[in-house]
Amino acid sequence: MKNTETADTRLDVRDVEPRFRFEMIMGAYHALDAGEELDLLVDHDPTCMYYTLKAEHGDESFDFRYLEKGPETWHVRVSKR
Repeated sequence: MKNTETADTRLDVRDVEPRFRFEMIMGAYHALDAGEELDLLVDHDPTCMYYTLKAEHGDESFDFRYLEKGPETWHVRVSKR
C-alpha cells in the first residue's frame, strides 16, 4: 500500500540558483511514472510549473496541490496521472 503522507520524490530547490531551477523541476516531474508524486519546495509560488504542465499535457494528466503557500516556502505536491 502506498504511503499517502509522503510523495515518491522530494525536490527542494530553494538553494538552487534560479536559472537552473525550472529545468530541474520539470526533469523531476517527467521522470515520474504515472501514479507517482513529486513534492516540490520552492521560495516562490510555482505557478509557472502548473501552467507549463497544463499547456504541454492538459489538465487531466496531473494534479497540482498546494500544501504550503509561503510567504517563505511554497510546498506543492504534483501527481502524475
